[in-house]
Amino acid sequence: MLAIGDIHVYVSEFAAALDFWAGGLQLEVAEKEESEHGSFARLDFPDGGPSLVLIAPVEPWDLEQGPEPGTAPGFSFDVTTTDFDGTLARLLERNGRQVGETETYNDLRLATVADPEGNTFELVEVPE
Repeated sequence: MLAIGDIHVYVSEFAAALDFWAGGLQLEVAEKEESEHGSFARLDFPDGGPSLVLIAPVEPWDLEQGPEPGTAPGFSFDVTTTDFDGTLARLLERNGRQVGETETYNDLRLATVADPEGNTFELVEVPE
């Protein structure tokens, strides 16, 4: 067997990250631990798949000096939704930002979204 496991997102501001990811994507907080040494949360998607794991703290980096998404080596992942407009609005309300314009491919919309830390992913609309 070979499968993708959990997706780890390293953050400096745990509370803001938890609000963005859990609240913005409406994920279930399946496990959460906070201590003086660090914080951890495992967030589950309502329809299954790998969990998203928040790990803190890490040293923040200057968002103005970081590379634009897709211009330097790195990883990215998609989050698919049938409620593209609602999901994007929730993410932006929680201090996320859209990077570039919403694009359309084969009648599906796609937007690059950055969390408050500058971590990016693709929000992809899928048919119901």
